[in-house]
Amino acid sequence: MLTPLTRIATRVVAAALVPAILASGGAPAVAASNTLTITTLDRTGKKVTVKTTVVNLATNQSRSVKSGQVKKLPKGTYAVLASIDTGLVSTLGASVVKVSGAAKTTLDARKGRRISLGISPAPAGAELMTQTTAQVCTARTGAVERVEAFDLGDGELYVIPSSSKKVAFAAMRIWTNRTADSDRHAVMYSTTTGIPSSPSRTFAQSSLATVNVETRSGPSASTSSGLRVQPIDRPCGDRMWGGLLDIDRPYRTKVFLSPGKWDIYTNSWAETKSGSSWIIGNLSAPRQVAAGKSYNLRFIQSAWGPAAELPVLLNGRLSYPLNQMFADHNFTQWNVEAGDEATGTLTFRGKTVKTLKERGREPGEKSLNYKVKASGWYTLTNTARRYYPEITFPAGMLSPRTSITFRFKAKPNTSVAAPVYAVTMQPAGLNLYNQAKPGSITNVPLKPSRPKADPRIKLGKNPKVKAVTAKASFDDGRTWRSVQVKKINGTWTALVGNPQSGAVSLRVRVTDTTGGYTDVTIIRAYGIA
Repeated sequence: MLTPLTRIATRVVAAALVPAILASGGAPAVAASNTLTITTLDRTGKKVTVKTTVVNLATNQSRSVKSGQVKKLPKGTYAVLASIDTGLVSTLGASVVKVSGAAKTTLDARKGRRISLGISPAPAGAELMTQTTAQVCTARTGAVERVEAFDLGDGELYVIPSSSKKVAFAAMRIWTNRTADSDRHAVMYSTTTGIPSSPSRTFAQSSLATVNVETRSGPSASTSSGLRVQPIDRPCGDRMWGGLLDIDRPYRTKVFLSPGKWDIYTNSWAETKSGSSWIIGNLSAPRQVAAGKSYNLRFIQSAWGPAAELPVLLNGRLSYPLNQMFADHNFTQWNVEAGDEATGTLTFRGKTVKTLKERGREPGEKSLNYKVKASGWYTLTNTARRYYPEITFPAGMLSPRTSITFRFKAKPNTSVAAPVYAVTMQPAGLNLYNQAKPGSITNVPLKPSRPKADPRIKLGKNPKVKAVTAKASFDDGRTWRSVQVKKINGTWTALVGNPQSGAVSLRVRVTDTTGGYTDVTIIRAYGIA
């Protein structure tokens, strides 16, 4: 998969949100005298035609308007956003104009000031690559519109200053390296209103946050992954894209970030049998980082298993998703890799009352749903296997199969989460390939939880845990043996004596004092090497 860092020319992207829908009474009449003419000049002073984004600041309705044309518009105040190219050099600009009669505005790239973001001391490296991305945006409106441009390497990117409080500015620069273990940097400078006359900033290295990133392999259906950063929750520059690494092996790296909120995420992709490349998974880690602070982040940690979700009843209808069976439990967003085949069954008084199959490549999420007609004990089971017929799975892939069983009481006409626990397992002390040493002992923290997902549904009282038991298998689930479980620092932990080779499958049951339980099985939860 190619990233913008592999391109050799500056590209300009104009991104606008979908125009607001006008009232059902129809669009307001546009008087013939209410027009806007936009003139755009490049850095040599030559008139050029570009597509601009024109935003009605009262309605947030946006439209694409070519410069040099007379455009009829409803009377009002508009922001005009544009990127003007002069060869491979881009100049961003924004103006605010009142349209009443024949209005005109000019964006002159010659007035642009160079955007310059730096770090002191400057990042260094034999194969150092940089990218600067910048945006001009509408400010303090119900919906932010933006025009974006970027420059690869040490080229030039400019922005035209503006004192208007109706527009804003953002710029981000990244420094990266093709070597996985090298340091990476990303800094962000943005305004809430106005475009500065000096769009430059130099950040002291000591003012940056350090994020120690570790990306493992094993349970993913791909051996290739990418590391990305995006500034988030920003008035301008929100989710600008910064690609830091694409690689086909696990790695550790340090990412230095300017203070603020960032989304640090990895995506995995695989080559299909037809030769195309597909994104098959994302793991997203939003983090608020502070100057001089250090943080740790681990992607693709075993053991991938059922997501921390509970069966729920809404007005007496029971529901449980079938597609959430291979989750990396370090993450709450985008934590499930696509590609699974599942079968859900629900039994009541020894009889199967509902069965549903998820065939793996069907669009959308599929949930087992059942209208509870009588009170009593219900048993819900979901079994899943990895299924991606277009892709050849890596040899020895971990977590190829999982299952979960809940036994709980339910009654009609209620809106409540089932009184059971979700259970996750997080084997400790593994290497970058999610492997333990032969003959060693692996501590596996077992974490019962009762997450709340829907505000309409009561979580209810947590059932009292009666017992937590665990088993391990060294032959992919054909035979099982009990392992010791004890509390370590307040956390239920399974102590697994590892074999000399192969992989370890895990099975955990959490039983409560009422007789309900949750049973989770992960085949090949971690490897041995």
